[in-house]
Amino acid sequence: MASLGLALQYGHAHAYETSLRPQFERLEPDTRLEEVCDTEVALRLNREQRGLAVDKVVSYTFRQVIQERNNKIVANGAAFRSRGKWFHLKFECQTGPKHMDVHMLTYTAGAEIPRSQWARHYLYD
Repeated sequence: MASLGLALQYGHAHAYETSLRPQFERLEPDTRLEEVCDTEVALRLNREQRGLAVDKVVSYTFRQVIQERNNKIVANGAAFRSRGKWFHLKFECQTGPKHMDVHMLTYTAGAEIPRSQWARHYLYD
């Protein structure tokens, strides 16, 4: 898969299923912020990119996630898994103050990560 090189931004939304809401509410706020953003970027990738079936996003694969003020994270070293392959991912995500809804999301999906690098970065089948 070639680098998609997309950067998309959306307004206020939360596409994740309401069935996940109780699970998110049980998380600590910082963890909730990251999990809600990971879930939203996975759902958007599946909806907006043909041929993807994203089932996992890991925000901190290649770099630590930066949590900024204003309920925002920057994940420049993220990865996502689709159809058994891992791909590079960068995204920025901002939620509301309770970290339950995504107000802004931009992402860039990148090239496939060679299987030879998976173990080093704790990626799995």
